[in-house]
Amino acid sequence: MLVLLVVGGVIAVGFQRMLRPRSFGKLGTYRANAINDVLAQIPRHQGREVCGSCHEDILSLHQKDIHYNVNCEDCHGPGKLHVAYFMGTDDSITQQQAELPREYTLEGCLFCHRKLASRPRNFPQVDAVEHFKFLHVTDPKTRCIECHSPHEPLFLLTRVSDARIHPIIHECKECHARKPEGDFRKVKDHPVIFVCSDCHGKIAQDFSTRTHAFLRCTACHLFHQENPTAGRIFKNGNRQFCLLCHEKKPFKDPEGVPQIDSKAHLTELGLEDDKDPRICLTCHLGEIHDDALVEK
Repeated sequence: MLVLLVVGGVIAVGFQRMLRPRSFGKLGTYRANAINDVLAQIPRHQGREVCGSCHEDILSLHQKDIHYNVNCEDCHGPGKLHVAYFMGTDDSITQQQAELPREYTLEGCLFCHRKLASRPRNFPQVDAVEHFKFLHVTDPKTRCIECHSPHEPLFLLTRVSDARIHPIIHECKECHARKPEGDFRKVKDHPVIFVCSDCHGKIAQDFSTRTHAFLRCTACHLFHQENPTAGRIFKNGNRQFCLLCHEKKPFKDPEGVPQIDSKAHLTELGLEDDKDPRICLTCHLGEIHDDALVEK
């Protein structure tokens, strides 16, 4: 038995030597020539610059808003056949093959935005059931894109890069199931955390008396983290952003969140030709903040 085991071991080692690629181990524990094989492949993804050469208007919106760092092909799929067909560089491709996916799927949105305990609390994420309940949406099959534009999700008035740098806001609930009693500063070796009221005490106190007091500050002043200590926070007054919650839609319960038909509302006020994107705040800022406390 011992002789058989030794002979079997020798045969196995021999076969392993014979079958191992010549370049294995040259650059590490893998086949080094695999790099050349990958380099020889024709790229399937084209990049947003190529997409923008034909879809300049969409790219300009995309690059301004919060999805600026999401590549077009992350949602629409590889653009190799699409570009080759419409650029006329490959006559063998049919129009059907060249069409990119544009159909909405709930999973397509929730792949990034599903609420998970493993994701940072300041990353936009939703529980679809809770979100619909909050907005009094009556049809559970309502599509995200009925309210949210994937190319311009926040309707920012200025580019993300123009938003002010802001330190990361940490909240007790990020670590604790409920807000602890007392001050964290009295806890030995407790990490330093900041909440909105630490710097904006008067605004936070005033906001607690306003109609929107049930919302977190970051429900409107969304935060986009850029590094472990800081990010961009948005002071967005675009009426399209307000209408994400308040626009009248057939799938919303009219007895829930206050809703308006924006066009009819402006016409009623004699503002049918109004082009001011901040028009909502002209009348309704008092529902959110005391005008005297808000930095102009």
